[in-house]
Amino acid sequence: MTAPYPAWVNGELCAPGEGRVSVDDAGFLLGLSVFESIYRADGVLYFLADHLERLLEGVGALGIPVPLPWDLEEALSAYVSVLPDHELVVRMTLTRGVPGAGPTLVLGARDVARPPDPGAVVAVSSSPKLAHVVDNLKSTNRLRYVLAREEARARGAWEALVVNADGELCEGTISNVFVVVDGALATPTLESGGLPGVVRQRLLAELAERPLDGVPLQERPVRLDELARASEVLLTNSSGRILPVVSVLDHAPALAGAAGPVARALRQRFAEVEERYRSRAGR
Repeated sequence: MTAPYPAWVNGELCAPGEGRVSVDDAGFLLGLSVFESIYRADGVLYFLADHLERLLEGVGALGIPVPLPWDLEEALSAYVSVLPDHELVVRMTLTRGVPGAGPTLVLGARDVARPPDPGAVVAVSSSPKLAHVVDNLKSTNRLRYVLAREEARARGAWEALVVNADGELCEGTISNVFVVVDGALATPTLESGGLPGVVRQRLLAELAERPLDGVPLQERPVRLDELARASEVLLTNSSGRILPVVSVLDHAPALAGAAGPVARALRQRFAEVEERYRSRAGR
């Protein structure tokens, strides 16, 4: 199916479905590329500096040539100016490019995929995640996550949770994870193997400054077997922000979903975070 939105490839605006990269591009051949998916609504690219900081960390780790030929913020501004006004997810992909020719930058857009209401059913991947430095990069090496989510979808789940070899929760395939256990809100440390999600980081900073009443925050290893005691499980990502869970198959079959008190509080709190960001952006 042809993409409904134009693409931007190395400074050239392309009609929907017409963007091209070289077959010799190292991102295509070897996965030497990083990406960011940025939520855009109300004329605002939310938490843009956070996304660009993480992208540039990946640039350094993967040896993508710098300085880049483009100003990334200017490229994004030029691209989103031709997009419709409704909310979208803008994806920025930066590759090492064709050897000797410099990096490749691709910008694209898609509609926001709505999570299930009142919450998602998730499964636990049967393949543990092994600790490696590249696993903390937001790279296009997504095979582990794609297969895990396909496995979950085959079981009727919307998302898959990934654990490490020590039986600790890492993350979801497209999300970070929080659990409410014994009255506390816990999220796995990044040392457990998860990506440093932008919404996760913003939420942790907000809760450090203004804790939820009666709900202590813990950033710590979270074991898979703790799900049996969880009253709520929540996912976070840039497009969905706070995503409640109604069931973790085989581990926590009956959770509160959007009706959970912590889910409601966090959704309200993160709406305030976005409102402050939007105000600073002059919107």
